[in-house]
Amino acid sequence: MSRLLSHEPFIAHSLLVKQFQQLFSASSELGATPAGGLHRLAASYEDGLARDHLKAWMQDQQLDVRIDSVGNLFGLATFNPGAPYILCGSHLDSQPTAGRFDGAYGVIAGAVAVAALAEEFRQQRITPQFNLGVVNWTNEEGARYQPSLIGSSVFTGSLAAVDALAIEDGDGIALGSALESIGYQGESAVTLPLAAYVEIHVEQGTDLTENHQAIGVVRNTWAALKLTLCFEGYQAHTGPTPMIERQDALLAAAHAITFARELADEFPRRLHSSVGRMEVYPNSPNVVPSRVTAYVEFRSQEQDLLTKVLNRFDARIAQIAQQTNTAYQVLSRQLRNSIVMDNRLAELAHKVCEELGLPSADSTTVAGHDAVNISRVAPSLLLFVPSRDGIAHNEAEFTTDQDLHNGLYTLSSLLRCASLGRGLTGKANTDDRP
Repeated sequence: MSRLLSHEPFIAHSLLVKQFQQLFSASSELGATPAGGLHRLAASYEDGLARDHLKAWMQDQQLDVRIDSVGNLFGLATFNPGAPYILCGSHLDSQPTAGRFDGAYGVIAGAVAVAALAEEFRQQRITPQFNLGVVNWTNEEGARYQPSLIGSSVFTGSLAAVDALAIEDGDGIALGSALESIGYQGESAVTLPLAAYVEIHVEQGTDLTENHQAIGVVRNTWAALKLTLCFEGYQAHTGPTPMIERQDALLAAAHAITFARELADEFPRRLHSSVGRMEVYPNSPNVVPSRVTAYVEFRSQEQDLLTKVLNRFDARIAQIAQQTNTAYQVLSRQLRNSIVMDNRLAELAHKVCEELGLPSADSTTVAGHDAVNISRVAPSLLLFVPSRDGIAHNEAEFTTDQDLHNGLYTLSSLLRCASLGRGLTGKANTDDRP
């Protein structure tokens, strides 16, 4: 078998790790929580600090820094202006009081790998087949602004920039205003022809650890159905108002939440459900709630099952409204289809892992990632490194340094091979470009 990594690694592992550790450690302090986690909501002051730090570092590494209209932050290494790009990255924003690895790891690893490759190509006067770039996507998490994956959705054209910028958080602050306040609302789109997109991420599961694998190569994704559901009742005093006369919107929402869980329990390991957020009005101990908005999610690898579940959920909430003497509206429905990731890139990842001596296995992602969005317009690859106990969106989220470094080696070597055209067969798909 011919070796993809027929030459010495493009940069000594010790130097690559040193650059990564310095950048990742510094980034982890920006929005750090006392318990060692991260609270860095999209377009917040802390997010601005993290962006500034990354931007300055990329400029020091001679990457071409660009910011698009929704704040996506790019660091580009252009060797051939007429060639498409292999782009990698993830996101710097976090959930409230979350972990420091989710998203940020992929951005920092990508930035270090791209900068090191660019320096090597410059020194050795190599003109690779493809240009390279790293990106920090705006509002991947969907914690402060809904929906999630806003930055990559605008980049792919599935969400208009003007609509994204008008989205408001719970305090009525539009995304455009928030980005402007931290200096990250660019003037126009950044249009890049893509040869491929690669994202490395902590697994947020336990499969890799349980099976003693270093790298997960994601082959497919679960679909996700997200509903914003609003029950409307009648505001009243909780003391004298007779129980039979109450129109309690929170009671209606409670029944809906219970039914969402019952559906998941009916299809174990095939369906996940959640209601992770509710807004209650007027939210006073002595007042019957008159309006409750609930954010409902169903996830499954089987889209037919999601269709069946949605029909049953719709029927049940209509019954609940009738039984509780309330009205209801489904304010939004968002379906993210299941995706099969690019086979050519997945096979290349396995070959790279084999030559690095890192055990790898095929994986599936239940969580959504920007790679899922980008896969709709370009060949895409999502890689996982192990997570301790599968904990995610929690300050206790943790991945060992060795696992982080293994992922960095894999990403760096894969980008090198792919940019030089090694291990890739056939014409890259650049027809459907954003």
